[in-house]
Amino acid sequence: MICFADWEMRGELAEIWASCFHEPVRPAKYFLNNYYKPENCLVYKMGEKTASVVYLLPARILAGPAAVQAHYIYAAATLPQYRGHGCMAALLAAAALVGANRGDQYSAVLPAEPGLYGLYEKSDYTKFFQVGTVSLSLEEMCSLADSGISARTLLTYGQMNGLRREKLAGRTGSVLWSDEAFAFAAGMGRIYGDRMICSRTGEKFAYALCRRTDSDACTVLELMADGDTIRDLAANIISGLPAERYTFRLPVWETLLGKQGEISDFGMLKPLGGASLDPLRQASAAPYLGLPLD
Repeated sequence: MICFADWEMRGELAEIWASCFHEPVRPAKYFLNNYYKPENCLVYKMGEKTASVVYLLPARILAGPAAVQAHYIYAAATLPQYRGHGCMAALLAAAALVGANRGDQYSAVLPAEPGLYGLYEKSDYTKFFQVGTVSLSLEEMCSLADSGISARTLLTYGQMNGLRREKLAGRTGSVLWSDEAFAFAAGMGRIYGDRMICSRTGEKFAYALCRRTDSDACTVLELMADGDTIRDLAANIISGLPAERYTFRLPVWETLLGKQGEISDFGMLKPLGGASLDPLRQASAAPYLGLPLD
């Protein structure tokens, strides 16, 4: 049986998360205590036991000059003993129906690993989003930060998300988040040790969501800056997270030190309720998912 979750199920949902993602229970509890809403969660019940779960987080997709309603499939999981019985396929079909009924025109998902793209293709998702990956040595980072000033800078989530919307304006097919979703994503990142590095250059500002991957390496999961602000931001990244190598996950149209990123798939999209991917593909300039809760 497929149904909406309820508030009393949070303990069981946390256990599914920890079991399926091989994580401590803290990230699950943070999500369930701060961003979970039963109307955004579908579960597959086997008798009294919850076998599978999927969350439909509200989002928007740029479609021309305006953005349309959508959702992002998050933390989709099936307990090991129930896999192979079609639970997730049934949940994704139900999620599409629920989404369409509430006005969502698209469903986006970022498979946790490349091997899962095929699973989602069977549920009518199509590879759609991409990112470019650029790797810089510390020497190259210092060159990027040339004349940049490192200074502690605090920005509100609204300021950062507003900058994100501004940078993605006109990039048809790209995903936009509410300020609430942006704040939650940043908070969830802190659970995993991520840091938000910000900078201000005159009246302009920039940000980078960074993750220490080992003692000598740092990955920048999302960066929003321009030619006027990148030097100060790079200086702040070096100061805040010193490393020998920095890897940047960027929109495919962005470059660093003239380097074009190595392009890879980074998410899928499914039209709902009579919507089509064709208008997005025809007008798209490399749609960007970004800031996913991956």
